[in-house]
Amino acid sequence: MILPTLLALPHGDDPAMNLVYFWAAVLLALTPVLIFGTIGVLVARKMWRERHETDEVETRNAERGTERPA
Repeated sequence: MILPTLLALPHGDDPAMNLVYFWAAVLLALTPVLIFGTIGVLVARKMWRERHETDEVETRNAERGTERPA
C-alpha cells in the first residue's frame, strides 16, 4: 500500500531541496569532525602544559639541589 503511494508521488529536480540535502550532508560530516577535533586539541594542550610544568619543576629542583634520586 505504501509503495504504490510513493511511486505515484511526483519526483522532480527541485534545486531548493537539493541544496537542503547538501547542507544537511555537510553538517552531518562536519559535526563529528569538529567535536572530536576539539577534544583532541584540548587533550593535546593539557598534555603539553603538564609536560612543560614538570620540566620547569625539575629544572628548579636541579638548580636548588633538591632533586630526588631516581
